[in-house]
Amino acid sequence: MVEPHSPNYLHPSKGPGMMITTVIFDGKNYDLWERVVKTALKSKNKLVFVEGKLIRLKDGNDEGFSEAQAWDMVNSMLCSWLFNVLNLKLRMNVAYSDTTKIMWDDLKKRYTIANTPKIH
Repeated sequence: MVEPHSPNYLHPSKGPGMMITTVIFDGKNYDLWERVVKTALKSKNKLVFVEGKLIRLKDGNDEGFSEAQAWDMVNSMLCSWLFNVLNLKLRMNVAYSDTTKIMWDDLKKRYTIANTPKIH
């Protein structure tokens, strides 16, 4: 049983078609998109997946539902949520990413623009 306060918990009402934000990443609005997606994921206790702070545990010998299976389910759901807030033309760039972290890092690497004055 996954506790409701765990990042591995998925509420039954949260499905793969859910839109976590109305801001769609179109290749030009990465800074805004990153900010609103991080805020949405933080509100759902899922930010640790894109930050890479919650890693998948090895499958144990225990029968039944494991933490690794829970992690796999949430990771897959988060990949779906991220696809839902990407422009259709950009989805193929990350379609074959195995984890949310890989997907997130790939988008960041491709689209983040270093702007020192903007940071300050």
